Amino acid sequence: MNLFLSNYKSMIKTISSKATVIFLWILCCTVGCKNPSKKPPEIEIRTYAQNEITYPKKGFVVSEQTKEEFLKNFFLPWDIDGEVVLDSLDSFPGKKLSYLQQYLEDDEWYGENKKPHKKFLREAIVNNISNESFPNFLKKGIVVAHTNLRRIPSHKPGFDTYSKAGEGFPFDYFQETNLWANTPVQLIHLTNDKQWCYVLSPYYKGWVPMKDLGIVSEVFITNWKTGRYAMPLADYVQLEDPTSHYALNARLGMVLPFDKGDDNEKVTVFYTNTNENQEAKILKATVPNKQLAFNDFEFNGIHLKELVSNLIGRPYGWGGNLENRDCSSMIRDMMATYQIWLPRDSKDQIEIGQQYKLTGTIDEKIARIKENGIPFRTILRKKGHNMLYVGNNENGEPLIFHAIWGLKTTYDNKELSKFLEQYPIEGIHQGEDGSISGRHILGEAVITSVLAGKDNHGITVPLMDEIYVMTTIL
Repeated sequence: MNLFLSNYKSMIKTISSKATVIFLWILCCTVGCKNPSKKPPEIEIRTYAQNEITYPKKGFVVSEQTKEEFLKNFFLPWDIDGEVVLDSLDSFPGKKLSYLQQYLEDDEWYGENKKPHKKFLREAIVNNISNESFPNFLKKGIVVAHTNLRRIPSHKPGFDTYSKAGEGFPFDYFQETNLWANTPVQLIHLTNDKQWCYVLSPYYKGWVPMKDLGIVSEVFITNWKTGRYAMPLADYVQLEDPTSHYALNARLGMVLPFDKGDDNEKVTVFYTNTNENQEAKILKATVPNKQLAFNDFEFNGIHLKELVSNLIGRPYGWGGNLENRDCSSMIRDMMATYQIWLPRDSKDQIEIGQQYKLTGTIDEKIARIKENGIPFRTILRKKGHNMLYVGNNENGEPLIFHAIWGLKTTYDNKELSKFLEQYPIEGIHQGEDGSISGRHILGEAVITSVLAGKDNHGITVPLMDEIYVMTTIL
């Protein structure tokens, strides 16, 4: 019996020791063994303040032709007949109604709980639309509150696999764009529950919550189109009608019709709300002139610095979600202040203006940017991301102003690779070569060099490596 107890205690001790070793190995793999001599490499991305860049000394007023084109594109949903809209609907950016069937059959959309959208939930969304009655609501309308235009009539997000680098939040692929209040739209099709409407906006077609839309009459349109339009110089310009309990913060890029009064320091701008029948009504707010850009707003260094100051540091928002801006919407809203029209989509923006291909070595591409680029009028592009060229730093490197989520990262860690196979981590995945890919998050509007990402032990990919084209507007 004593021999048995001795062997039993020895066996328990051995098992306990092995368990401890396994636990410590897992702990080292997940949180890293604390070894002062083996610190993880630091990632450094230099960003510049708005007063660290050189702004153009010579300015100009944007041409009337350019402003007319801006207004023509902006008011397009009101200026074309409903039947014409239907005949040409497929030519406008955005998803067709048939996309809903594609969504219904796709099991690879992930929700806010990091799990695939369940079939019965997808069916509920799709069954809320009567395709056979399309179009069932052909009217002209206006956005009455800052809102989102969606691929499907739902606020629920559609993420790709969370474990993929650069996926998950904030990349909700059902988000097409934000729409600022005062945006004209063509209302086309209501859901069965009357809570969503399929619309044509100046930028995309898609689904908008009906509560954020107002129906407009021809009288409303006549009164609204004053021929005088001002643009907010910053976000959060307060719009408050003394006769209403509904107020609104204007956003940079928003179009404000206005009337002049007796006060030379202020103007009366228009915004909207709805009545019980969802019909739009005009509200009027008094705003100081200094908060607005008018028709004579000059494209010069003083004004550009003000715009950069009001945009830099703002959080990144994919598709304009959470009333934030992504790369293309930030550039669009900045240029809209001058009534310069840019498409909403980044790949369409690069097709506007004089285009230059950027090929060859990094030095050759930088030389071409400096030779042909015009600060604040040249857009650089890498796949999926646009950047505004804003001059050069003290080392002659081109500087860019851009709303960016993050830089690609790559780590070589075999032990972590094994662990990730069993325990996926959001935004990190293992490549075919065994390396670990992720993102170094910036997550806001910043000024960086085009060489941002260089000299980080090979962990981050320099932006200049992937920039392949630029275009100069105006």
